[in-house]
Amino acid sequence: MSKLVLIRHGQSLWNAANKFTAWVDVPLRERGRAEAMIAACKLKEANITI
Repeated sequence: MSKLVLIRHGQSLWNAANKFTAWVDVPLRERGRAEAMIAACKLKEANITI
């Protein structure tokens, strides 16, 4: 059976500035990179491979 995995992105530079980011691929802030690492660890702990 397939699984659907939904993960929201980490905080970007523009998120922190409260800017709309739908048309631009904005880099993650340090906090966003940390959030992404936490999400990856949780996926690994749950034995979910993508």
